Amino acid sequence: MRPSSCCAKKWTGLIRSNTFIAFMAQATACRRPAVRSMFKRTQAALTRRFSMTIGIILALTVLFALWMVQHMITSSQNSQLLSITKQYASELKGLIDSPKWELLYQEMGNRNKISASFAPSGLQLNQMAWLVSPEGEILLQSSGKDREVIPDFPLMPLLPSLLGKPDNTYDNVNAGDRSFRIGGMAMNGASAGEVYRIIVAQEVTSDVALLAQLRWAFIGFAAAMLILGAAAGYVLAGRAMVPIVQAYRRQEQFTADASHELRTPLSILRSSVEVLNEQREALPAFHRKVLAKTGKEIHHLIRLVDNLLTLARSDNGRIELMKTTFSLRNTVRQVLEQLEPLAQSRGIRVRWSAGSDEVFVFGDEVRIRQLVFILAENAMQYNREGGTVTIDFAARSNETSFIVNDTGIGISKAHLNGIFERFYRLDQARTRRSEGTGLGLAIAKQIVLAHQGKLRVESEEGTGTTFYVTLPIVSESFQNVPLQ
Repeated sequence: MRPSSCCAKKWTGLIRSNTFIAFMAQATACRRPAVRSMFKRTQAALTRRFSMTIGIILALTVLFALWMVQHMITSSQNSQLLSITKQYASELKGLIDSPKWELLYQEMGNRNKISASFAPSGLQLNQMAWLVSPEGEILLQSSGKDREVIPDFPLMPLLPSLLGKPDNTYDNVNAGDRSFRIGGMAMNGASAGEVYRIIVAQEVTSDVALLAQLRWAFIGFAAAMLILGAAAGYVLAGRAMVPIVQAYRRQEQFTADASHELRTPLSILRSSVEVLNEQREALPAFHRKVLAKTGKEIHHLIRLVDNLLTLARSDNGRIELMKTTFSLRNTVRQVLEQLEPLAQSRGIRVRWSAGSDEVFVFGDEVRIRQLVFILAENAMQYNREGGTVTIDFAARSNETSFIVNDTGIGISKAHLNGIFERFYRLDQARTRRSEGTGLGLAIAKQIVLAHQGKLRVESEEGTGTTFYVTLPIVSESFQNVPLQ
């Protein structure tokens, strides 16, 4: 059975060549990388935005949940400390107001040590309490039932800051590898102006460890949900892209069909104008002018339709490259001869490396000629009056490249990324006055991609523009053969 499609022909060549490099080249030629890449980038962008939204929601949820848990735990701790503080203050108030306090105070002063004989009745095992005198000395200290106060608890270094804090304000401190929540309140003594300070503390090591575990658990849960959300977003973005892809395919098909159908009537119109041109001398001057303008517009329409058809075929992966070995230099020479009237009308000088070694390439001569024509015509059309266009070659062992440079108006950096898009216009008014279709550089890029090459541009506004075309050797796609 005779292959009828591009892929069938190339797979037949693959079977004959039976090499891995040929496999990669032929498989790439049968794909539509530009269109697929565009949809993949769109799907990836939608996934990133969806993932970012999910991530922000998860982050806010985790922060709020951690804040709520921490608030509940600290509120419970503060409530317990406040209760024991009030209980201690009530019992101490009764002690200070009694004659027993004077005797107890004198005994503590005579012995020069802290008394541990008085403890609040509701003190828990993980709680401690102190009574500080108006002079800042610790008078009483109490620990949980049947438990001694931790000897290395840093109360003395913390005492100045604790004495200056508002009543019933509690903070966490560390003592070794243990954590405590500590605070206090002022209490008036028996004498006027005599103010004591009650300080209470509670060990919260287990609560701090629980909060740390919850923090890592929430972070892990959020990360897992973010991964699942990103995966779901990728799938949903792919489904959302289905109608867009279908609409794009219908647009491609419509462009291809419309361009194909328009070629026949335009060809008939062009033939009719050519017949009338044979008798143009017999027509009045006004009719000759109308006829010339009509022929010019028909030529413009035919070129536009051909360009649209080329791009439609490129999008559909139906461009078949008829590869042969040809002289790149002869191709450039033919293009320059074709563009010579345009160069003369604008006073543009064309310079190219005619004296360098000949370069033969293996590719589609028609498409490469079209590529050179687009770049050279673009360099002339948007050049200055009396400007210069330079074409140079560079032949190496692994690639062939040529450069098209002009001394024109240049392109600003803001437009460099868009000049290869279809119908992209740098200057609306200038584009209307020119004969371009707005598709030339888009077609040039497709031709280079079809030959597995690279096309890039460098430009500076007011100085000029340079296009670099690199055509690599991939599965004998291009061969540089110096002329013997």
